[in-house]
Amino acid sequence: MSGTIITALISFVCTNVDDIFILMLFFSKINKSIKVYHIILGQYLGICVLLIISIIGALGISIVPPKYVGLLGLFPIYLGVNEYFKYKKEIKKNESENQKEKQDTDLNKITENYNNSIAIVIKKVINPSVFKVASVTLANGGDNIGIYIPLFSNMNSIEIFITIITFIFLIAIWCYIAKTLSEYNFIKKNIEKYKHIVIPIVFIGLGIFIMVESDTIPLIYNKIF
Repeated sequence: MSGTIITALISFVCTNVDDIFILMLFFSKINKSIKVYHIILGQYLGICVLLIISIIGALGISIVPPKYVGLLGLFPIYLGVNEYFKYKKEIKKNESENQKEKQDTDLNKITENYNNSIAIVIKKVINPSVFKVASVTLANGGDNIGIYIPLFSNMNSIEIFITIITFIFLIAIWCYIAKTLSEYNFIKKNIEKYKHIVIPIVFIGLGIFIMVESDTIPLIYNKIF
């Protein structure tokens, strides 16, 4: 049992070191629309999907070819570009934009009046921010799947269960470490100061790396040309 836990620990750390930095960026963006629990839920959701894919893959069932999985790399690229343009809009705020924001707020209030209580609860729990974090985690999970599939293929059901429990525990630790690091004054100050540069570069770079590693760029080229 101890051997399985140690193997799970090493596998998790090796495949999720880069997630620490990405989580730090998300935690540095805490505001009204993205909360701490959104990031934690998104990380759990993303890792759990990767585990499910890996377990199925270990059973010899191929779901999606790697080059198609690599298309998920488009999502981090979109987030990076979106962050850049969001920053450009923020520094060019004017009265007309403020009026537009007010109109949008009023429209949201009117819309919410037509939603029943169940819909409001679902919206609070299944927040878009959760899926944003989960999508980035999933898109960055190529190395995870590459390691987890052979790992699980050499395990029995009990060992797989122990590994999954260990991973669940480690995800919580990972989120705690990332949140703690993001709150250090030096780190927080620099992330806040340069996040409009760092976040787009990291996300766009991550997306390109995922697509290159998955051999997705030739697929896109062939489909277009």
